[in-house]
Order: sequence, then structure tokens, then C-alpha cells
Amino acid sequence: MGQPYPPQFIFMKSNLKVFLVSFLFSFGFHVFAGDIEEGRRLFNAGKYEEAMSCFMKPDAQQKPEVMNHIAYMYHKGLGVEKDQQIAVGWFKKAAELGLAKAQFNLGLSYQKGQGASKDIHKAIEWFRKSAEQGYAKAEAKMGYYTVTGTGVKQNFTEALRWYRRAAEHGDIASYADIGHFYAQGNGVKKDKNRAAQYYIMGAEKGDPEAQYWLGRAYEQGRGIKHDPERALYWLKQSANKGNWQAMRELSVIYGSALLGQAIDEKLALQWGEKAEETRRKSGETNPDVERRLRFFGVDADRLTKDGQ
Repeated sequence: MGQPYPPQFIFMKSNLKVFLVSFLFSFGFHVFAGDIEEGRRLFNAGKYEEAMSCFMKPDAQQKPEVMNHIAYMYHKGLGVEKDQQIAVGWFKKAAELGLAKAQFNLGLSYQKGQGASKDIHKAIEWFRKSAEQGYAKAEAKMGYYTVTGTGVKQNFTEALRWYRRAAEHGDIASYADIGHFYAQGNGVKKDKNRAAQYYIMGAEKGDPEAQYWLGRAYEQGRGIKHDPERALYWLKQSANKGNWQAMRELSVIYGSALLGQAIDEKLALQWGEKAEETRRKSGETNPDVERRLRFFGVDADRLTKDGQ
């Protein structure tokens, strides 16, 4: 029978095992993290097939953010054949693990009927989960559904709360929505001055709808001092970002000397034609436009870019 190991040796052997396990875990983690970062780098460089190879490695694809990436690539057909059903499957995996962005994207899939049967109630369920985590785009969606009473009970106070949260979390388009509440007196006391202040906040942050409404406010002296120069400035800012109602208003202004400037029939025609073309395209890409316009009593809606 061999001699027992001295205590010092047993201690050293135990420490060696701990070290080896820690080393292997650390090495594996860094390889795993490296795959993800390399995948992101390749994706940003437009090398989608190579990026997908990194994301699909067994360890990497267990991470919710990677699942969302994979889903998006199937959704858009980047580096793989476009397949909405596979995309929804990956969005759902990430959403069920609590990733707010994936929950929002899954909501979009149900809203639009892409890769899954169109189901407004399931869409709202996932938008709400995402919104409750503070995801700004989902909060804005909840504001829209609540203010219009689509799929949920109409509630102005609750809708305004969602839009405020969305604005606080970075959704600059929500400033114009908040402004509309005060301009129309929906759920709050009508206050054109306060509406104009929200349009200013959104306009200065670059939102084209807020820029349009601020331009109109300066044009009409609505909640703010009449100022033709600033009216033209903000309407042009909005129009140059693709807002058709700003284009249309510029057409009216140049065709009628509405703000005291000389009539310019050429510019009036150019802006008018561009407005009509842009309006037609916007109606084709945003099915929520007419419903929202009818509710707010305004003549335009921002185009929501459903970012992934």
C-alpha cells in the first residue's frame, strides 16, 4: 500500500484542478465572446454569410442578442435565404428569454403577419412586455394602440403616459404625439402653447413630423408668435427629410405668396409633385396612417421606421 499524500500535496492538487477548470471556462468564454464580436464586425462590414457562420456556432447562438441577430438576418435575407417563419422562431426564442428588442420584433411579426398569422392581440402582448422593460419603440406602439383603442380599451391618460415614457427613453417622434394631445385636448386641457413646446423639442431633435407642426405653428401663430421666416425654415427641414405634408404646404406657400414672399410657380409645382409621390408611397408602407389621422384630427402621420 502506498504512503498517503502529505497535506501540502493534496492542497496543491486541489488548487491545480480549480485552476484548470477556471482556465478552461475562461478560455471557452473568451472564444464564445470573440465569435459574437467577430460576427458583429462582419455583419457591419456587410459580410453576412461569414457573420452568420459566427452567430450559428453552438455557444454563440445561445445568447438572446445573437438569436435576435439571426432572426433579423432571416427576416431580411442577409447571408441566408429570406425566411420569415424561421425569423419568427428565432425572435420568439430571444423574446421568451426576456430580450426587449426581440419582444418588440416579435410583436411586429404578429402585427404585420410576417412569418406568423396576423394577430393584433399577440402583437400587443409582446409590445407590452417590451415596453415594460423601457424599450422606447414598444412604448410608442403602446401609446398608439391605447390612444386609438386598437386591440385594447381606449384610454387617453394611459396613452399619454406611454408616449411620455417613449420620449424619455429616446423616441424623438413621440414629442409630436404628445404635442397633439395638447393641441387637440385629448385627455388633457387643450393648451396650444404647451403643444408648441413639445413640437419644438421634437423638431430640435430632428423629428420631421415635429418640424412640420412647428413650421405650421409659426405660420399660423398657433401657440407661438407668428414668424414667416421660421415657418419656412422648419417646413423645409421637414420636407427635406421626406415629410409629404411639409412638401405640400411649401407648394401652397410658393404658389400663393402665403407668407408674404414672391410667388414661385416652378417651386410650387415641384413641391406639389414631390408631395403627391411621397404621400402615395407612405400610404403603401404604413397601414396605421389613416386610423391614426382620423383619431388625432390632423392631416398627416409620421412614417414609423420599425428598426430591428
